[in-house]
Amino acid sequence: MKKLLSFLSLLVSGCGPCEQVLLTPDERAWFPAHPAGKQIAFRSNRGHTNTMTLIEQREWFNNTDCNKLEAGNYQPIHVQYGLTSATEYDPKLPHFSISADKIRPNVPARLQFSISGLEYPLPAGQKIGPTDVLVPEPCTLSTGKTYPAAYVFRDGQNAKNYGTGRMKSFHWDKQAGLVRYELADGEVFERVGE
Repeated sequence: MKKLLSFLSLLVSGCGPCEQVLLTPDERAWFPAHPAGKQIAFRSNRGHTNTMTLIEQREWFNNTDCNKLEAGNYQPIHVQYGLTSATEYDPKLPHFSISADKIRPNVPARLQFSISGLEYPLPAGQKIGPTDVLVPEPCTLSTGKTYPAAYVFRDGQNAKNYGTGRMKSFHWDKQAGLVRYELADGEVFERVGE
């Protein structure tokens, strides 16, 4: 009888609604509302230009059937935002994207960047430098435009290139998105027109 009661209490605890996990305002700031199809221009220190087109932001939840016994009490959130580059830097990893996965309300979202092969963070357990974390670094463009709250991601410092190795670093601002990127040969592209 005790075994039956234990089994029934387990079944009953698996019933009821699940809690949707939402991003905090600070986490949501990485995904400002931008219209899909908007184009952003970049100009290089060598006179080349590149145009990037915003891809529609996607957002979805897992465990939508609220299967508490197998998946738990939460519905984790996933958010993804990206750009399509007119210039192809890596044919196998062409997109420029940021995504966030948050599995529980009290656990910070896991941010992931994939910039044409240059990726942050590293897979679990891998370290390449003393600072494989978010590195705040203000960015001032050659036009004088500043992004005081930008973050930098550098190959070998806090990011790793899994592609052809053409991408060396990039600066990402929470509100503006991608503002600057540098190729391995020293060519630097900066956002223009703002």
